Amino acid sequence: MTSGPEHSQATPVTYYTTAELARAAGVTRRTVMHYAELQLLTPDQITVSGRSLYAPYSLRLLRDLIDLRALGLPLEEARDMVILRRATHNVDGTYRRDWRREDVPLDDARLRALHARLRMLHDAYDRQAENLARFDRWLTKRFTGGDVPAISPVDVPPDEAQSNASRD
Repeated sequence: MTSGPEHSQATPVTYYTTAELARAAGVTRRTVMHYAELQLLTPDQITVSGRSLYAPYSLRLLRDLIDLRALGLPLEEARDMVILRRATHNVDGTYRRDWRREDVPLDDARLRALHARLRMLHDAYDRQAENLARFDRWLTKRFTGGDVPAISPVDVPPDEAQSNASRD
C-alpha cells in the first residue's frame, strides 16, 4: 500500500494501488478497472504518472459492490449505493456525522427506489435466515469432521433423499 497525504485529523491515510485493492478483495485487477470505467468505484487519487490510488474505504465499497451484485442489485442501483456511502463517509471509512442532504448527489426519486430495493433485499434475507440456519445445522450434524463433496440432486437416489428428508 502507498502512503498518501495526511487526513484532516493528522492521521496518515494509506492508499491501495489497483492491483493491491484487487488482491485484498479477492478479485482480478481487471474487475477493479472495469468498475472504475463504469464509475462504480472511483479512485481517490491519481498520481502524476496516471496511476489510480484507492483509500482504505474503497476496499469496503468494492466488497459491498461484489455482494450487492451477487444479490442481484442492478449496476445503476449499486452505483447509487456507492455514491450514498461516499457522501456520508470519509476516505478512511469513518461515518461523517456532519453530512447534509446536499452532500448526496442523488435525487429523492432515486433514493426512494434504492430504499425500496434495500428493504426488499432485507426482507428476503429475513425470510431466508431461518431456512439457511436450519440447513446449516442439518448439514453440520450429518457431515461434521470431514470434507463434504458437493452432489447434485440427480446423484441422490430417490429413496435415500426421501429417508433423509424424513429424518430432519
